[in-house]
Amino acid sequence: MRSIPLCCLMLLLAGCSVLNTSSQQSESKPVPPAVRFASARSWCLYYGPETPDCVDRLGKYEVVVLDPAALGTNAVKTISALHDRGCLVAGYLSMVEVAPWHRYRSRIPREWYLVVDGTPWAPWAGKEVGWDSNLSASLAEPQWREMLVGLVQSEVLDYGCDGVFMDTLEDLDFQGLPAEERPRQLDGLRQLMAALDERYPDAFFIANRTLQGTLSAVAPNVDAICWEDFSTKYLESPETRPWMDGVAKGIATEAAKRPAEKPLRVLALDDLADDADFPAERAAVFANAKAFGYLPYCTKGNYHSLPPADTATP
Repeated sequence: MRSIPLCCLMLLLAGCSVLNTSSQQSESKPVPPAVRFASARSWCLYYGPETPDCVDRLGKYEVVVLDPAALGTNAVKTISALHDRGCLVAGYLSMVEVAPWHRYRSRIPREWYLVVDGTPWAPWAGKEVGWDSNLSASLAEPQWREMLVGLVQSEVLDYGCDGVFMDTLEDLDFQGLPAEERPRQLDGLRQLMAALDERYPDAFFIANRTLQGTLSAVAPNVDAICWEDFSTKYLESPETRPWMDGVAKGIATEAAKRPAEKPLRVLALDDLADDADFPAERAAVFANAKAFGYLPYCTKGNYHSLPPADTATP
């Protein structure tokens, strides 16, 4: 057998050391939140303040959607505690409507808001809307889109959140929005989604109630669609079931366009009445959602209520 010179042996050993170190570094690299989200098996939503038991109640779920602003001064501590439980956390951010209490409200000039017939447009506020109401900002305005990209960082990710729960995009599907305005808003939404994808590639994004015209605008970029009011009563009604089946078909069409390694998930969300038979109605919501291939969550009373303490995760 031919012997290996000492200098060569040292080089070989050094190479093995480098390979081992590289392998260890690769193995220890954290999995991005968006990748972890793709395989999550449970989730919950809570818009309320910090409470003594909120970490225990929320920490049973793999994905927790909450509002960092509502948690108050202990938001960072609470989110960190949820991380210690192994949870992924998505923070709430309104993408169209701006409320008077939003701390960035004063930075938004009137020219950035949608105005219809000379009146600021707020689809859910009724006819008495004024400039002191919740107002819908225009996604066709490049400076508002640029601000939103920054707000994802300052209002959500800076608190330690792993992803973003994007709300109020459904305003763009509201029937009262002039037909000539909707294409401009949807084009702005597509540009916003592309900018978010580029800026925050590792974060995960959930688009709430983007079920109609907004669906095709967000589907290429988001990690999930949240179907709020995925209710048994609507599924059982002959008036509303065809609409729900149509939405489900549209989501499936968009999901089929996605690569297998980045699936488009659907989160089914329902808020049961205070007098509901919670175990029975919750079981029905879960069964219906799973029949569609969706990941369900429901609570009782309102979304500012913690999950019931005796509720087992799916």
